[in-house]
Amino acid sequence: MPNLHQIKSEQTRERLMDAALDLMQAKGLAGLSMHEVARTAGMTTGAVQHHFPSKAALMLQIIQRLVQKIDTDDSFWPSARWPLARRADHFVQQAWQRLYGQPRFAVAWEAYLAVRADAAMVAHIQAERALINDKLLLRMVRSFPEWAATPAAEARFQLVLSCLRGMGVVAPFSNAAAMDQQLQQLSLLLQSLTSEVTL
Repeated sequence: MPNLHQIKSEQTRERLMDAALDLMQAKGLAGLSMHEVARTAGMTTGAVQHHFPSKAALMLQIIQRLVQKIDTDDSFWPSARWPLARRADHFVQQAWQRLYGQPRFAVAWEAYLAVRADAAMVAHIQAERALINDKLLLRMVRSFPEWAATPAAEARFQLVLSCLRGMGVVAPFSNAAAMDQQLQQLSLLLQSLTSEVTL
């Protein structure tokens, strides 16, 4: 059971992440400085840095929060009882609309790339992203149980996520029709990867 200090600390973190999201939506990554996050949240820069040592760490926590909501939201995940085409379409569309197609996703990757020369931060991001991916893979296998028995399940899942990530990064430079066509193709790819497992 969390104590009062832990509850207040978590509330402060949530407030800072909300402030960061507001700034991203209004000004993009360029407007997302630790000072601006502190000002928007009505706190000091030191308070922000106490909870988030860098902009990349802050972005990682925002992505983790989004993924946590997805992990516990059953409406995001297709039922294993649905036909394969419906499951694939549902997953691809939900993943795009609620995470990868959001402007904050491209901003998060911009923040990650900005710290790629910082070995310690890269290692931290890799470790945290591994935890996120493990959670998502467990849910994915529940929705696509055909994958459960194959050693290639994780590689197939990572391929689908890599496609979504790449689309999320280029989305600001693409038109919506092109994105829709690629999402349709990704659904077909997911169906083909799943069909191969059952052969």
